[in-house]
Amino acid sequence: MTTKVNRKYELGADRRQKIASMKAEQRFTNAVLYILLITMAIVWLMPFVIIVLTSVRSMGDLISNGVFAWPREIVLNNFERAWNIGNFSTYFRNSLLLIIFKVPLGIIIASLAAFPLAKMQFRFNNVIFVFFLIGLAIPIHVTLTPLLVMMKQLGIQGTLAALIPPYVVFGLPFQIFVMRGFFRTVPSELLEAARIDGATEWGNFWRILMPLSTPALATVFIIDALATWNELLIALVLISSNEWRTVPVGLLQFQGQFSSQYTQLMAGVLISITPIIVLYIFLQRYMVAGLTAGALKE
Repeated sequence: MTTKVNRKYELGADRRQKIASMKAEQRFTNAVLYILLITMAIVWLMPFVIIVLTSVRSMGDLISNGVFAWPREIVLNNFERAWNIGNFSTYFRNSLLLIIFKVPLGIIIASLAAFPLAKMQFRFNNVIFVFFLIGLAIPIHVTLTPLLVMMKQLGIQGTLAALIPPYVVFGLPFQIFVMRGFFRTVPSELLEAARIDGATEWGNFWRILMPLSTPALATVFIIDALATWNELLIALVLISSNEWRTVPVGLLQFQGQFSSQYTQLMAGVLISITPIIVLYIFLQRYMVAGLTAGALKE
């Protein structure tokens, strides 16, 4: 009897030891993971920290102490001078107008294309979808000369109107990919029930699919707005007038004219990225849901 009790005690002790060992191993794994994530976060945020530190110091302080030193004095007038000298009021207006007109237009067109690709069965459905995805592989550089010729022939070269068609077209492949994936997660029975009640395909699209697609719409809105705000190459080729330059082209001009004033340049960069950061803060809770929805099968 005593032997059985001792054996049970030994087995219990071994089990407790194994559990303690597993917990210790899990704590070690979590600690390594946290250290790795913190290190990656520091490396990822370092450029932003450098921009902030450089934008709030004097040029003499930057030259004397370098970009990694804490500023000896906070110089906030760098932002005012960057705004005025860099003509950001005009550049911000142009970039905001592009986002207001181009981003909703691109999302609507992509949603209209994604709806039949996701919810209708017809011949060459997958072929058409792959055709759209091929647009992701087309480099922008090979289209610059044709775009310039086309916009000149249309008489809109040098204005914001010349940027809207290429921006919409280059944004469609990814937007269709995301919206189609999200539409496929909506149960088809819901649409069938609406059809039985007399709803048309147009009604299904606007009254059922679009209201249910808020995460996907927010995702493509953020990504498309960010891409539109930061796009440089097409705007640099098609826009030649200071009146219609966008923020990235304006920053390029600012850097060329004030190449030695890095503090004002970094202040201008910080001003230019603030709207997108604010937009992402308000909509980021939708972004993960919108991007991962396409991984689910109907």
